[in-house]
Amino acid sequence: MRSSRSVSVLALCALASAGCGESDQQRAQQPAQEMSAAKTAAGGTTAGTAAGNAKAESLLAQAEQAANAGRDDQAHDLYERAVALYQQSGDLAGQGKALLGLATHTRYTGRGEVARDIYARAKTAFAQAGDALGVGRVTFAVAELERARFNNEQALAGFRDAAAVFRSHGQLALEGQSLLGIADSERRLGRIVSAMSSVDRARPIFEITNDRAGMQAADRTREELVTYVDENDERRLKLAYDINYADQGGSRLLEALGNLGMGRLETGAGRPALARRFFNEARAIFAEMRLPNGEVDALAALGDLERRLSNAAAAREAFERAMLLQDRARAAQSTEARAFEDAAAAPIEQRHALLLAAYAELVPVAEAARHLDAARALAPGQPSVDGMIAIARGRLEQQAGNLDAALAAYTQAEMLLADPALGLSLGQALLARADLERGRGANLTAAPLYQRALDAFLSVRDRIGEGDARNGIARTLAAVDRTEANIQYRIAGRVFDELGLSERSQAALAAARALN
Repeated sequence: MRSSRSVSVLALCALASAGCGESDQQRAQQPAQEMSAAKTAAGGTTAGTAAGNAKAESLLAQAEQAANAGRDDQAHDLYERAVALYQQSGDLAGQGKALLGLATHTRYTGRGEVARDIYARAKTAFAQAGDALGVGRVTFAVAELERARFNNEQALAGFRDAAAVFRSHGQLALEGQSLLGIADSERRLGRIVSAMSSVDRARPIFEITNDRAGMQAADRTREELVTYVDENDERRLKLAYDINYADQGGSRLLEALGNLGMGRLETGAGRPALARRFFNEARAIFAEMRLPNGEVDALAALGDLERRLSNAAAAREAFERAMLLQDRARAAQSTEARAFEDAAAAPIEQRHALLLAAYAELVPVAEAARHLDAARALAPGQPSVDGMIAIARGRLEQQAGNLDAALAAYTQAEMLLADPALGLSLGQALLARADLERGRGANLTAAPLYQRALDAFLSVRDRIGEGDARNGIARTLAAVDRTEANIQYRIAGRVFDELGLSERSQAALAAARALN
């Protein structure tokens, strides 16, 4: 038997959220957070109970008092009597509420499997009452039970379902706690990047609701997550090994490839300063080795990074340096050049065509058309190339004011880039189309396009695209869903800050504050 209970068991039953964003050791050390979460949960009511059976309500209050005083047998009896009274009056939502209280009390007295059965009864009662929010509360409670038993996949699924319900009902505080539950489950499953994304959403929710305990829990969760080896770190370790091995007398080609790979990884991870350093190091090694095909790839990657960060002048410079080497690169036949091509992800013609398509977005129309024709001739019939050519053509049409032609080009790009392996390019096509629709006032059309772009960028862990897509979502929703727009602006502001885009970060955060 517990020696003391400082919070209401009935409140805990509404959201059993004790420290769901923290490690097991941290959770044991944070009773204040348990109390805060319980109070947050207590603020909600379920449909049909406001005018419910007065006697049953009284019994529930007495059950709370008994539970808080450690009188477990008495509390259990009072909960069961409340359930019986709700059954007699035919109040299904009331039954769900009382059963949820009984189940959570049963769980906290160490009878988890018995509690599971009672939760099932509560869920059925809420479902029959048409009380989706009540079902969501039970779903959360069961997820907490699964998490406590280290059934992490089941816990994750439950927290996700609960978060979706709470979000659809505008229950921000409960959604925030569910997101911390999601993050904790993802942490245990080793999905650290996804866990961080869950915290990214939870933190602004707690800011909007002015929940200091929630903000602190989110910050502690983030601090813990950065101590874990995430999915990007696993790749970093492999590339770092290649670089260090080469530095100790191994292959210079392996060292250059390691730097090139590291630059691409840091681009996706949203660390542009590091990415630039690795791309420049790779280019220098390739130049030393007289490998123009490697130099072209390093410069093209650098140019694409700058293009996506809207650094047009830096992007043009990198692309133009790469283009000067293209003919030599395609003619290179040294042993090292052949080894480089063997390790490349795509044929050299395809890579060079993508370079020309990207460069075409940054130059006048007449020059751009020439580069797009050259790109098409280099790699005819390649969806990845044709898709990027279509995006570039769409941008040129949009700049000329030909919006219908631009929209047709973006739509064609979207179809060409449908392969999941082309997620980054697909995200860019969707983002361009969404920007066009928003620019001409079609926000209802733009919003789902931005969401699809966000999904594409998240699928390939691309932080630059994520920031752009979230900012777009916020701008389209500001007039119709201020709360969601506020959340998305705050996430975008954090992403832009990580990317070193301080002006865009400040603008996003200012837009968020204006929606408070």
